[in-house]
Amino acid sequence: MDTKILYYKIYESDVKPVDYVDWAIQMLMDGCSAKSLNILSSLKEPLNIFEVEDYFMRASNELNIIKPIHEECAKYYIWELLIKIINDENTAIDIAYKIYEVVREHSNNDELSIWYEISEKIDDFRYGDNTDNVSEEELKTQIVEEAKKQLKET
Repeated sequence: MDTKILYYKIYESDVKPVDYVDWAIQMLMDGCSAKSLNILSSLKEPLNIFEVEDYFMRASNELNIIKPIHEECAKYYIWELLIKIINDENTAIDIAYKIYEVVREHSNNDELSIWYEISEKIDDFRYGDNTDNVSEEELKTQIVEEAKKQLKET
């Protein structure tokens, strides 16, 4: 797990103890080394949230990681979600809705307002108010095209 994704989960109060362990393993795979990182990566279930958070803070200090701001983490999370849409179009509708939720909370960028429009189409498609008779494939195509467009712009 990437550092900014982990911090995003922390900011959103959606972090689980295993997320810290996954982060530590990824950091080791990326070539980072620190005593607390090694310990954190070796912890097994059942995990104690206080213990893993303590080792995370120690490892962060040992690696001189600067805590990113919430908005930076949210933008990075959106970027990761856009890549997931491109890599697996079958999950496009669910991921697009996640993007909308992040954008709703963290962005006042007009370019990203398209995700509100897409979320409305998703709701219409899912809950029967689909007056435009948009098919699932048309919806996925629109989502994938928007994801590609936004990835080009970043």
